[in-house]
Amino acid sequence: MLRHTRPKGTQDFIPPVSQQKLLVENTFRDLAVIYGFQEIVTPTFEHTELFIKSSGTGSDIVIKEMYSFQDRSQRSLTLKPEGTPGVIRAVLENRLVLPARLYYITPCFRYSRPQKGRYREFYQLGIEALGEASARTDAELIHFGVRFFSRLNIAGLTVMVNSIGCRTCRQDYREKLLTFLRLNREALCPDCQQRIEVNPLRVLDCKNDHCQTMLQKAPVPREYLCSDCQTHFTIVINELTARQLPYRIDDHLVRGLDYYNRTTFEFVSDKLGAQNSLGGGGRYDYLIEELGGPPTPASGLAIGLERTMLAMPQLEVPTGRRQLVFVIWTSENELRTAVDLTDRLREAGIPAQLSFDSPKLKRQLHLADLADAAFAVIVGEEELKRGVYGLKNLTTGEQIELPAPELISRLKPLLAV
Repeated sequence: MLRHTRPKGTQDFIPPVSQQKLLVENTFRDLAVIYGFQEIVTPTFEHTELFIKSSGTGSDIVIKEMYSFQDRSQRSLTLKPEGTPGVIRAVLENRLVLPARLYYITPCFRYSRPQKGRYREFYQLGIEALGEASARTDAELIHFGVRFFSRLNIAGLTVMVNSIGCRTCRQDYREKLLTFLRLNREALCPDCQQRIEVNPLRVLDCKNDHCQTMLQKAPVPREYLCSDCQTHFTIVINELTARQLPYRIDDHLVRGLDYYNRTTFEFVSDKLGAQNSLGGGGRYDYLIEELGGPPTPASGLAIGLERTMLAMPQLEVPTGRRQLVFVIWTSENELRTAVDLTDRLREAGIPAQLSFDSPKLKRQLHLADLADAAFAVIVGEEELKRGVYGLKNLTTGEQIELPAPELISRLKPLLAV
């Protein structure tokens, strides 16, 4: 009986799924660099107050989902539920010069009900454009996301956009929304009834069907935008149009975090069912100031790695054996030569492996089969005397001898190195 299993809401990335994960990460990293972003790595856990301050006391993340604990000095720490707050904390603490463009690839943790594409430990791919106030930056981040998904051949993607205004105009909207929600309190789900007084905008994001039906009659943020916010949103829309990026305006798109203002956006897939968001983001011009920095405009996006993998076409597993050479030695006298040869193969860019455990030829050939190696190079006493190596094709079983100096040059084209 299996004694240990992975915790609920987590997963193992084993080959070939681990190869697909690496493909997604490398695609994101390469594109981020092309757009001028540099990588930042922050701790897996932060002081709890950082996330309370950034996400908001009324957010589901703070109320329901954070993995928080006390260390031995009774400090409250939290496994990061998302990437942005740690990035801002690091920028301020290390006094990075702004403007700056930063990207990250990080594990995140939220205690939520596991389902397809939704885990308690998940990976987030994010970019942050710090110190950039232009509405065209918002559109460029959306363009980045569309291009990223396109590179992974993800079809059926819809870009949803909205504006939720600024501190000035959102206050008027908040009062109008509060009045509407209080009059319709009984038609809302229990969660939304609690949100009314704490954070009424969160109600717009509710996925409950009854709430969504009732909210069709609710006032929406775009109806109350001030002239500056309206101009900002118009520029975003015009820039998306100029870049020929299809989009839909969703008046209920507010995102799940309190720090957003003005532009919000989301990438939605038709491949995933209920959990259909691949990622999203928006503008957060007040967050840096709220975390102790100077007033600084900022915009960013975050993409879920696991949902991206679900939306991708099925990864084609290469047929045939791995591009791997297994070096075989036949006695202790040849082991040193075999080790040196393995190192030379690796230095030449040829994947190579050997076993130190047994000089038995049959056993080592079996290990080469288990490793799914394409070729075996045999380092034997008689071969060394004649200055040759045995080369066995482990797919066809054919075996030839090659002069030792020619081995690497002959293997490279065979393995497409």
